[in-house]
Amino acid sequence: MASEIVQLALLGVLAIICPLIARKTGVPCVVVEIAMGILVGQSFLNLVQPDLPWFSFLFDFGLIYLLFLAGLEVELEFLKENFFTALLVGTAATLVPFLLGYALGMVVNVNPWLIGVVSSTTSVGVVLPTVLEMRHLLEVGGRGNPSFSDLLLGATAVSDMLSMFLLAFFVEGSNLSLDTVWILLLLFLVLYPSYKLIKAYSKLTEKVQTLERRYHFSTRLSMVLMIIFAAMAEASGVHGVIGAFFAGVLVSELIYSSEYLLRNLASFGYALFLPAFFLLTGVKVNVVDAILKTNLWLLPGLIILSLLGKVLGVAASAKGVLGLKRSVIMGTIMWAKLSLVIAAAETGLRLGTIDEVLYSSLILYSLVTAFGAPFLAKFLVNRWAPAGDVE
Repeated sequence: MASEIVQLALLGVLAIICPLIARKTGVPCVVVEIAMGILVGQSFLNLVQPDLPWFSFLFDFGLIYLLFLAGLEVELEFLKENFFTALLVGTAATLVPFLLGYALGMVVNVNPWLIGVVSSTTSVGVVLPTVLEMRHLLEVGGRGNPSFSDLLLGATAVSDMLSMFLLAFFVEGSNLSLDTVWILLLLFLVLYPSYKLIKAYSKLTEKVQTLERRYHFSTRLSMVLMIIFAAMAEASGVHGVIGAFFAGVLVSELIYSSEYLLRNLASFGYALFLPAFFLLTGVKVNVVDAILKTNLWLLPGLIILSLLGKVLGVAASAKGVLGLKRSVIMGTIMWAKLSLVIAAAETGLRLGTIDEVLYSSLILYSLVTAFGAPFLAKFLVNRWAPAGDVE
């Protein structure tokens, strides 16, 4: 086996190649990165060992940073504008697949809460480019109703936050104690004053341009908040990704007044930590075990029931606003999963709730949805709206 620095160099080369493949094929870059990790990992070539010290740090920090960016993408403005509709649709689109996943977990004898969580999530990183690409075909708004894209992004924000709470309860179920409850309560009490302080600071950023541009103060503040909230979550007995996610939600308020902040934060992550994280996620997957050693019904059951749950949840709650066909398309887009599934799988693995075989199965499941959701949504749009008219 090559030395750690040689393996790191190999990951660096793959991190350069993957965006080129994604651009050429139209496949989401994160899907390509995980697939390339599977190729060079234990499933096939076995060129990279994910448990080496550098890789352990890159993976752990990358996971926290990924959930921070997921929180950053939660558009609170959409929730403010369409709060009740987005809350209704997002809640239905989370709870229906969660219940179906919970039932599946009981049938296949796998932790029901975990299977419910991974069924309920939605990936903002896949939803956003998909809806931007098809926005001109799907907008319906008017007459007091939100547009398709506004409602989708608002519902996705609700779904993300509900899924994070469900994940927190999954972790908490293994470590519940009185001290943990008090620390969690403290974490939630800190959220509101932190939000108010960030709102106040966001109004000052234009007046401190020198501080901003010379020292990237908002970027520093964002990173420190991410680490503090992750540390508070860890201290409470839950995974740091939960604190990092809500730190991202808070920092999203700064984006409107500091237009280069999102670019700085994204470039910091996508230049190193996120490509390394997704490649190492693939390296840890064992495809053969995931296919041959896991329960025969788990993967197909997860794929089918999570899609059915999203479509049913959205259709039941959004039909009156969007119509049936648009609701089905929205549910299909929200089927896409990635970051929260990886976080849940990694958390379960570290807690000993799941083994490496189930971990590999969950990662493969997330890849299927991240690739399949945009493809299926585009298919439905082309079938139902070749001229841009979905009724």
